[in-house]
Amino acid sequence: MIEEFYNQIGGDYSKAISRMQNDERIQKYLKFFLMDESYNQLKTAIEANDCESAFRGAHTLKGVCQNMAFENLSKIVEQITEELRAKEFEKALATFPNVAEEYQKVIDGINEII
Repeated sequence: MIEEFYNQIGGDYSKAISRMQNDERIQKYLKFFLMDESYNQLKTAIEANDCESAFRGAHTLKGVCQNMAFENLSKIVEQITEELRAKEFEKALATFPNVAEEYQKVIDGINEII
């Protein structure tokens, strides 16, 4: 079930299992992901045109996604992080819908298995 979730979201189950050692631990961290506020910080900051806060949210989310081996989400969050780091806010605005879409796929997948 956990491996199927990773396949659905474009994640890397082998990385996740090597880091967290078993499906039960992965499931525990998936629950923590649902409580993580970095996506909400990014979204709120984007809506407020606050590049600095958006960068902080994106950077934190990038790390969380990398730790969880959410490869597809991690790549698009890395892109927006670099755009925000470079203060290219218009590019980040254009990228954000892709972040939101990938993030929602992950959330929906987690909600299906928990």
